[in-house]
Amino acid sequence: MLTNGRNFQDIALATKLAALDVSDIMLGIPLYSDVASVHDYIVQADGAFDETIRGILNLGRCGVPIEIRVVIHEQNINRLPELCQFIARNLQFVHQVALMALEPTGFAKANMEALWIDPFDYQDTLVEAVAILRRAHIRTHLFNHQLCTLPRSLWPHTAQSISEWKNEYLDECRGCEVKSQCGGFFSSAIKKHSSHIAPIQL
Repeated sequence: MLTNGRNFQDIALATKLAALDVSDIMLGIPLYSDVASVHDYIVQADGAFDETIRGILNLGRCGVPIEIRVVIHEQNINRLPELCQFIARNLQFVHQVALMALEPTGFAKANMEALWIDPFDYQDTLVEAVAILRRAHIRTHLFNHQLCTLPRSLWPHTAQSISEWKNEYLDECRGCEVKSQCGGFFSSAIKKHSSHIAPIQL
């Protein structure tokens, strides 16, 4: 279940949720930066970072499963390792972290010029970020990334996270020997994607 987590800054609300049978529910909460002003700017809401962190802490205190979702783009890529270090130090109790490539839809689509970064170009940063989380024994997944844009060391962390009804592949994917393992593309990403898409031959 996706939520910005902010209302759970009220411990009473977190406690009420925990009192329900939520053992098979995980809350996916976006966190875009370890710097409050950057997170607040991205979500366009003053105070959002503090409220989100309080919400995550309360949910964790109550034992509610949490997935922190980090959508990677031009506005936060430079501090991705620092964000992962923040999570490792302060939010190590979360169930998992999902590092997500940008989906060009909604507000993101309207602001692509300011947000878009080719996943191929942040490979090294992603390797560093994943290593930080793994050293903290935090389960880490890569969502929405194509295998040909990643070093093979990261392939075990990728997940086929795009819903089948909006998942597509490009003509360039024909003949790729790992296509069945690759998450593919959002339908909305067919016209905006990495310039390094190419079939992989093992």
